[in-house]
Amino acid sequence: MGLKGKIAIVTGSATGIGKATAILFAKNGAVPVIADIDISGAEQVKKEIEKIGISTAAIEVDVSDVDAIKDMVNSVVDRFGTVDILVNNAAVVHDTAIEDIDENEWDRIMAINLKSVFFCTQQVLPYMIKKRWGRIINLSSIAGRMGGYAGGLGYTASKAGIIGLTMGFARRVAEHNITVNVIAPGPTKTEILKNIPEERMAKVIDLIPLKRLGRPENIGETVVFLATEGADFITGAVIDVNGGIFMG
Repeated sequence: MGLKGKIAIVTGSATGIGKATAILFAKNGAVPVIADIDISGAEQVKKEIEKIGISTAAIEVDVSDVDAIKDMVNSVVDRFGTVDILVNNAAVVHDTAIEDIDENEWDRIMAINLKSVFFCTQQVLPYMIKKRWGRIINLSSIAGRMGGYAGGLGYTASKAGIIGLTMGFARRVAEHNITVNVIAPGPTKTEILKNIPEERMAKVIDLIPLKRLGRPENIGETVVFLATEGADFITGAVIDVNGGIFMG
């Protein structure tokens, strides 16, 4: 798929969609850097990837901290020489009612989910511009497409913001042969859903035309495709991977 040897930073890749994406990159010959605040989990994913035959790195990073983002990118460049692909996947969710959200919670959601996308992208762009090649793939959510059917409005707003940010970056860096796209997953079988009551989950599944949850690999395979040469004329796009629950 033209990914052999490409260096890909995947944030939030100790679990779920990020983990599946990193493993799929490795299976296609890329070098996925496992970047997560959970360094223990990141190290476990690193071991799985090394069994595939790819030597990589696990990096502890708090993506809400701009200095930590800078350190992460510098660490990757020091070890691997460049960054070819960035997957902005790290995120947190919340289920707080409108009347109960306070400023601290709102700021935390925005810092992790939205601010991180801007500053991770900002920090890798010089390396991509220098080579005149780069792929940036951001993870939004169905919540950002349709106002959210569950969860807190901080999450919904942050995920909608990612879509606007993606389009803005795509317009500004296209001249450097860098593409920037965003995926909006629907309900996906990850650790986040484990705490949702079975009855509520059944109602969500009933809303999905395909009548099942997505798998992390469904999202990961779309991320990998967007990083390939086969997707070199796609930029500023919102790709819905949601089993048909949102069409538009």
